[in-house]
Amino acid sequence: MTTSIQSSVDDVEFELMLTIGLVVLVIFLFPAQSVRDDYSQWAVPLSLVGTFAAMYMLGYSLDNLSLMALTISTGFVVDDAIVMIENISRYLEEG
Repeated sequence: MTTSIQSSVDDVEFELMLTIGLVVLVIFLFPAQSVRDDYSQWAVPLSLVGTFAAMYMLGYSLDNLSLMALTISTGFVVDDAIVMIENISRYLEEG
């Protein structure tokens, strides 16, 4: 690999690990106690595994554009997971 590609892969790896860590931290710190035990902290890792599996089955390669798309889509998954947890908490409080 060239230096720029290796640097891009290293940066994306760091960003994805940081994102997963922050998502798990936010899920454990802020929602209601009853929601903390859900499997919502697995939203980001499972979506990434599913994405890599789909890319492998479809024969796609992991280039700089794919890495950028993974980084951006991880933000969408994080946002959706937090909104889902807030809605679950709200519905549980309402009964």
